[in-house]
Order: sequence, then structure tokens, then C-alpha cells
Amino acid sequence: MYVVGLPEIGVKPVGVGIEFDVSMWPLVQVVMPAVIELADITYLQESYEHVFAAPKRHALIVDTTTIEQIPDATLRKKMKDFEDGRRPIIRDKNIGSAIVLSNALVRGAYTALRWISPQPAPNKAFSNLRDAARWCIEGIEADGQHVPAAAYVLAGMPEVV
Repeated sequence: MYVVGLPEIGVKPVGVGIEFDVSMWPLVQVVMPAVIELADITYLQESYEHVFAAPKRHALIVDTTTIEQIPDATLRKKMKDFEDGRRPIIRDKNIGSAIVLSNALVRGAYTALRWISPQPAPNKAFSNLRDAARWCIEGIEADGQHVPAAAYVLAGMPEVV
């Protein structure tokens, strides 16, 4: 079923492990696979293009807690080039991005990196999905948008009516 304003993400190809979920729109949730392959990055980038084309702004959660192997330099460069090429639309369409990193040292390094190289939209690291979802919900509410009940459940919050 198509919901007005909900991005229509393409069918995930066989063998792609990344999860790209827009069912809680305007909250988008991405769960990274244990090992990221080129097909995952391609699907991720194609899915983002649909999100950028949507009429509303969105908040994003990227859950990296399932990653078992850091992507190689080629894949990291492909992700960075994609992000760099879309800085204006990210600034316009993204309310904020929360990244879930279970390792405290990695979270600290990520935060320091974002001080040195700021993102075009607010970007913050969290130790768990619940806190990341809460932060995103606050951003969606501040943007004047409706938050679906499922997003409040993800954040462990009572639904605001």
C-alpha cells in the first residue's frame, strides 16, 4: 500500500543484507549488515535517493551494532563520495541523523570526527537504538511533523496525541 508522501523504496535485491525501513516515515531506520558489500551500498544509495525526493523532511537512524567487519577503503570512499555529492539536499531534507555505535571509543572518535568535519544536518552518535530514536523524534516534532506510533514504541516513549 502506498501512503501519500511515503517514499517508495525499491525491492531489496537478493543477497543485500542492509535493511532500509521507511515504515515509520518521516523516521527512516537503516540497519547495517554484519559485512557490507558493494550491493549493500548501491541499494542504500538508491534508497536514499527516494527519501531525498519525498516532499517531507526526515530523520535518520543508522544502526551499526550488527557490523562485524569494517567496510574496506573502496566502499568507505563510495559512501563518502555519495554523501559529499548530496550535501545541499541533505541540509534541506534531513532533520538529523543518529548513528548507533555500541563501542564507546568508536563513538568518541566519531564525535570528534564530526567536530572536525561537520555534516550538513545535525548528526549525533548514540550507544543504543532507543536514545537515537528519542533524539530523532524530538527533531521530527520540532519540525512540526506527525510522528507515527511505531516510532514512539521504538524509542520506548508514550505516544504523544
